[in-house]
Amino acid sequence: MNPKNILKLLTIAFDQPQYNLESIINEDEKAFSFQIESFIKNAIQDSLFVETYSALSFENKNTIPESISIENDGDNFNIDENFYFCATPNEEIDKEKILIVGENNVWNSDQSGFNLEMYIGRTLSFKGELKVEALTQSINSMTHSYTIQSIISASGVLVSPLLIVLQGTDGKFGPRIQKNLFKAENVLVFTSNSGKLTSALVKTWFQEVFLPSSSDKSVLLLDSRSGQNSKLFESFPKSKKLIQIENIPAGTTGMIQPLDVFFFRSWKNFIRYFSGTVVLYNHDINLHHRNNIIKLQSLIHIQFSSPRFKNLIKYAWYKSGYISEKLPEFDNPSVDYCFKKCAAICNLCSTSTVIRCAWSKKSLCMNHFFTDYHICKNFQE
Repeated sequence: MNPKNILKLLTIAFDQPQYNLESIINEDEKAFSFQIESFIKNAIQDSLFVETYSALSFENKNTIPESISIENDGDNFNIDENFYFCATPNEEIDKEKILIVGENNVWNSDQSGFNLEMYIGRTLSFKGELKVEALTQSINSMTHSYTIQSIISASGVLVSPLLIVLQGTDGKFGPRIQKNLFKAENVLVFTSNSGKLTSALVKTWFQEVFLPSSSDKSVLLLDSRSGQNSKLFESFPKSKKLIQIENIPAGTTGMIQPLDVFFFRSWKNFIRYFSGTVVLYNHDINLHHRNNIIKLQSLIHIQFSSPRFKNLIKYAWYKSGYISEKLPEFDNPSVDYCFKKCAAICNLCSTSTVIRCAWSKKSLCMNHFFTDYHICKNFQE
C-alpha cells in the first residue's frame, strides 16, 4: 500500500468545484487531518507482512502449483503440504477443493473496522450547494472505531459468538465498566488500546471461538495480516482437531476473501440504515455508547444467523470463486428484507415499525427490537 497513491486518489476525489475553497487552516481541520494521517499509517502498517506459508510461496507468481490430492477415508485425513484454497491475482481458483473437503468444514474469518457511529453517506440538499451539513450524535464518534471478527462457512453458516474489540485504557476495562457491560450469549467482548485485534487477542479468539466451533477436520482461510501469521499458530498447543490454516495472498482479499468480497458490505449497510433511522426519528438511543454498540452488533448477528440468509453467505463464497453452484435469488438483509419489507405498524403494539425480523417475519418497533433486545430463533418460512 503506497501512501502517495492514496494522496493522489484523494486529490482526484476532491478535485471538484464545490471543494475549491481557500481558507486559513483552523484547529479542527488540523485535528481531523491528524486522525486521517493516523488511520492511513495504521492501515499501511497492517498491510505489511512476511509470507511464511509454503503453500503460497510460488517461485513464479504468474503460475499456480500443479493440482494436488486430498485423501479423506474416515479417520485418515491427509492434506498435501502444498494444499491451498487461494490463488495469486488474476489466476483461476480451483473450485473442486471445497467440494472434496466439504463446505461444512471450510471457514473464512476476518476482522472489520466500524466507526462508533455509521450513517449512509447521502442527504438532501440544493443543487450546487458548496457546504452540506449532516446530523450526527457525536463528532468524535465519527473518527473513533472498534473491530469485529466474524467467521462464516462455505455452507452458509455464521458462527457464534461474534468477537468485538473495543478501545480501553491500557487495553482493559475497569471493574465498574466490566460489571455494567452488556452481556449477550452470541458476543465475546475484548479490549485493546487501539480497538483492533492484537496477536494476543488472535490467540484467544482462535482458542475460545474458532476451535470450539470447528469440526475435527477443517480448513480456515485468513488474510495475511502480520498479527496472524503461521508462526503465531504454530505456537499453539497441539489439538485433537486437524486445522489446515491457509493465508490469502496480500492484494487479493478484495477478490477472493468471501467476507470482504460481499458479506461485510451487507453488515455495514445494516448498521447505516439502522443508525440513520435512530437519528432521523430522534430515538433516545446513543449509538456510540459502549453497551449500545455491543447490543446492536449482537442483534445484527442474530438477524444474519437466520436460515433466510444462508444463500447470502454462500454467495460470498460463490462470488469469490470458491464454489460453482449457482445460487437462487436471496433477500439482502440490510436493504430488501429487514428495512424495506416491514409493515407500517408493529406486530406487538401500535407503534410505527423500524425493522422486520428475519426469523419470525414480525415487524417490530424500536422499543421491541432494540430496547427490549429482540432475541428470536423461531424461524418462519
